Amino acid sequence: MSATYKFDADRLLGYLKAGIYQGLDRLTLEYQKNMRKTLSEKGTGKSYRGGNKRRGSLRRRSVPGSPPAVDTGALRNSVMAERQSDKDGLKIRIPSIKWYGFMLDAGSSRIAARPWINRSKPVKERIAKVISAFMKREMSRFSSDARRGSVS
Repeated sequence: MSATYKFDADRLLGYLKAGIYQGLDRLTLEYQKNMRKTLSEKGTGKSYRGGNKRRGSLRRRSVPGSPPAVDTGALRNSVMAERQSDKDGLKIRIPSIKWYGFMLDAGSSRIAARPWINRSKPVKERIAKVISAFMKREMSRFSSDARRGSVS
C-alpha cells in the first residue's frame, strides 16, 4: 500500500517567487525610508543665514563625515528605490537621486565627503529574515489552496 501526493511544481515555484518578491519589496521600502531618514538629520556644523540676499532663515551646515544637512529637502525627496531583476538576480536599485547626491556622498575636490548612502543600509541584516517570513506566508497559502483543491 502506498500513497501519492501530486502537486504542480510550477505553481509551487510561483508561490515561492511571489514570497521573495514581496519580501524584497518590503526591504526596498525600508531602504528608501532609511535613506530619507538619514537625509533628514539636522546639521551639526556652522550656522548661516540662507535664502534671498542672506536674509533668509537660519540654516546649519553639516560637518564633513556626517550626512548632508537638509536645506531645501530636494535631495531627500528625490530618493526612490525599486526592485529590479535581471540576469544577475534580484537587486534593490536607486533609479533617481538629484545630480549632487552622489557627489555629496563621495566628496569632490571642492567639498569633503558627506556619506549618507552606506549609512542607510541597516536593512542588510534583515534580508534573510524578511524574505523567509514572506516565503513562509506564501507556502502556507499554497498549502491551504492545496487542501481546498485549487492546486492540482
